[in-house]
Amino acid sequence: NNFIHNRPAVGATLAPIATFIGMYGASTAGQILFQAYFKNAKISGLVGMISYFGVFIFSPFVSRIVKRFGKKEAVTFGSVVCALAYVLMLVLPITPDSRGLGLYVLCQVIAMLGGGIGSCLSWSLMADAIDYNEWKFGVREEGTTYALHSFFRKLAQGIGPSLGLVLATKLGYDASRMRYLVPLMYLGSYIVMIIAYGVVFNLDKKTLAQMESDLKERRAKNEK
Repeated sequence: NNFIHNRPAVGATLAPIATFIGMYGASTAGQILFQAYFKNAKISGLVGMISYFGVFIFSPFVSRIVKRFGKKEAVTFGSVVCALAYVLMLVLPITPDSRGLGLYVLCQVIAMLGGGIGSCLSWSLMADAIDYNEWKFGVREEGTTYALHSFFRKLAQGIGPSLGLVLATKLGYDASRMRYLVPLMYLGSYIVMIIAYGVVFNLDKKTLAQMESDLKERRAKNEK
């Protein structure tokens, strides 16, 4: 009951659910895209690795980013950047040649820059959600909160790849349709993430600072 009413926990859980369902599904469909549309299956793995580079780029600077802007603000902005990247992927003339492949990779690089911030901060948001549970309801439930969060993540990890294959089958593995299915799945996941981080997750920089201050004071009183 506390988890359901814990907005930071729900928001920080809804975001990876969208990630695993939308992005894992898009990744599975993307392999078919490279085979049927770009006729270059070998490069699909290399392009897929691009998504991990954002973590390495932002890891050394993430503490400065959080201090300057706040966690909620940073991950929401990163999700907006990703969504814009996949809007570009939908509207740009991504043709089944080297020029189109170059545009596709460019969009993925832009998305990488936005997604890297969220990847660096996602688990720290759950730590804040646990603190929120203590702040809001007066009880600290780390095990329950993490267990439910992990359960929904695992569930989404199973659904995502399957969904990509189901949709690809429904479209008959048609190359021209796959070209739009992949960015649409990515875009859908990041729209949900924008809502999860920007609306549901309610610990902005100011509120987080107030929560931490109140908890510190409350714990000091309990120790006495």
